[in-house]
Amino acid sequence: MAEEEVVILEESDETPESGSAPKPPDKKRKRMVWLLVATGGVFVLILVILLIVLASKKSSETQSTNTEKLIEKIKSSEKIKPLAAQSQLEQMIKKANILYARGNKKEALNLFEQIATFSASISSYNLGVAQMRQGKYEEAIKSFKKAIINGENRCISAVNAAASALHLHDKKRFEYYLQLAQAYLPDSYNSPLYSYLYAVINYYRGNYFEILSAVAHPVSNAYNKNLSRLGSIGYTVFERPLKAIDLMEIEPAANEFLLLGQMYARIGDYTVATQYLKRAAEKSEKSVKSLKALALVELKNQMPAHAAKLLKRLKTDFKGKGLELYPVKTELSAAVYDIDAAQRRFSAESVLMPPQAYKLFFEFAPFKVFDATQTINFIKKGNAAIYVEEDKEAARILSRSSSLSHANLQISKAIKAAIDHHIRIANAILRKALERYPNHSILHYNLGLTYAQIGNYSKAHEHFLRSYHLNSANYLSAIFALMCEQLIGKPIPQVEQFVSDDLTQMLKPTTLQSFYKTLFFIYKGNIAAASKWLSTPHGNRPIYLLTDILVAANEGAWERAKKSAEKLRNYMGEEVLPHMLYLQIAYRHLKIKRFSIQAQKYLKEHPLNLDAVYYGSAFTRENYITLRFVTGTLYTFKTRLEEKLLGEMEDPAGIIEALGLTDIYLQAYEEAYQLFNQLVDKYGHDDSRTLFLSAVAAVGAKHPANASALLELAKLTDPNNLESRYALGLLYMQQKNYDAAIIQFEKIPNGAFRSDYFDFDIASSQPSG
Repeated sequence: MAEEEVVILEESDETPESGSAPKPPDKKRKRMVWLLVATGGVFVLILVILLIVLASKKSSETQSTNTEKLIEKIKSSEKIKPLAAQSQLEQMIKKANILYARGNKKEALNLFEQIATFSASISSYNLGVAQMRQGKYEEAIKSFKKAIINGENRCISAVNAAASALHLHDKKRFEYYLQLAQAYLPDSYNSPLYSYLYAVINYYRGNYFEILSAVAHPVSNAYNKNLSRLGSIGYTVFERPLKAIDLMEIEPAANEFLLLGQMYARIGDYTVATQYLKRAAEKSEKSVKSLKALALVELKNQMPAHAAKLLKRLKTDFKGKGLELYPVKTELSAAVYDIDAAQRRFSAESVLMPPQAYKLFFEFAPFKVFDATQTINFIKKGNAAIYVEEDKEAARILSRSSSLSHANLQISKAIKAAIDHHIRIANAILRKALERYPNHSILHYNLGLTYAQIGNYSKAHEHFLRSYHLNSANYLSAIFALMCEQLIGKPIPQVEQFVSDDLTQMLKPTTLQSFYKTLFFIYKGNIAAASKWLSTPHGNRPIYLLTDILVAANEGAWERAKKSAEKLRNYMGEEVLPHMLYLQIAYRHLKIKRFSIQAQKYLKEHPLNLDAVYYGSAFTRENYITLRFVTGTLYTFKTRLEEKLLGEMEDPAGIIEALGLTDIYLQAYEEAYQLFNQLVDKYGHDDSRTLFLSAVAAVGAKHPANASALLELAKLTDPNNLESRYALGLLYMQQKNYDAAIIQFEKIPNGAFRSDYFDFDIASSQPSG
């Protein structure tokens, strides 16, 4: 059992400035549970409440001199007669308490030992206090019992006797003295300590509401700080973390910084939490605990590389002792199973802000061809022009018309598959074409676009970058490569500089050039410069309308964003993603229940083509399933998916993936695990994303070893899959393989991403140290 700190009250009419609060009496009351929670998830830190020992800061030079003289007398105690000056003993007790409260425990205990030598000269109560300080709880109980019999500070003596019994794990005597304290409490009604004593007794009883009553209506300012600490505990129990923090921040001592850091982490204010934890590591005796807590907060705060440094320090500076503190339990993020958290992730504010917004550009970006008319004639589909952009520059570069014609035919076939939302089929066609034309800029661009829609941003980055190198006028490839770099945490500064230099030279840009400049400003986070796009005349091309939406949303001009979303929706007919964007923007202000009602009504009035969900991009599929989840219609959609799968012979993989994602949201993890394994084993989808989703299902199904193996494969397939590295690091921490965890966290740049699927909790075992 961890060491318990208890309240020890001095026999004094003065109001001490610092003190300590007691621990609850049993497993339910003995320890306080402080929760450290993430914005999209739950993070639990279990620790014993840090309590300060009661003391008075009042001591003068005269008292110090008298005390030092008294110590000299005690050293030769056998040669002198018992002390006559009770005031000197009181001064010594005060100095011992001050030393103890300030952390000089060795000196304080030495002094208490010397004080106890003259037990005949001090009160039974003060002797009990001295014995408690020395850890002599059995003797302390005897002294407090004698004090009670003598009518000496009976309520306080009974409280401290109960605390001593708690240290001895003697539940029977603990209950006896606590009842005695409660019985004697009315005797202290006119005492300035009454409110504090009332709160202490109710704290031990677990009557936290009564504690708040004492805090709200104190009879005096006596022990005000200590009373505030008890009130903080009460507000924590009743899920009022902000009130709890307010009370804890009343004159916080150095040994309370750790607790305050954890409390701020609990409400998701990781910036302030980090500040307190850093101060705790520097100034308190709990530096090891503070550093480990700080490492965990950094993991929550998208700072895994910082966390890795702290874990290394805990391993080297403290011989690994701190690594065992707060053992981690890997779990799925709340956004996967909690409707409120899922709605936050689905919200317009989340989807339309970089870097998440980059995924939308990949969804609405056009495929490039040499001859748009030829391609549209081949596809023979009315809305083909939405997806096609002619690239005359690339046509001029090609030297042989036969190559141009054959390459354009393969691109046309791929675009036809993409228009029908068979993205993986389009990807396969383009990969095969690239074998014949490896230095074909447009093929690389289109292949990069299909990889981005599949969700493989590393491969997308590779082909976008190659396309730009083959054709430096293809600015869309360059900017998309930069966006992928942010998504995978792999920056290439030279490309950014080249693009910036070229765009700066466009003094009188065309509409297309203005679009490129706006896209680059969005990537750079310069929304003020990007806002010029809103006053630039342009047509209703989908990617132009999407740019309107993103710029307006990032400026806070939501009405403008809504109008552009409406235009995009109307222009693209029954396509799923434009309708979802409109829903997210138009009803962004509604709470979950009202949003659900409006969304269901909207979906009934606007029948959609769900091929994009069955076969299309990962982004569309995940967002549509999230929409179904937050509106409470996911069960009915699962039935529809199962019926669709039964009749699908050509391309069932997307439907299987949709079913797997649906089962994850519905917490049918074992079923989801089997479905993703089927995708890997039967359909050969051994790409990093599919392996990762299989690992998500494995964690939910309580198969951590399988999850680790799948994440290792996902990481090997795509070393830039940051989700896989983060989840793998957490699982290694759970397995106490800290060296392996550090390696994974070191590879994730600070601030590069926030996990959509994984979170962690603190295991229920009590941390040591």
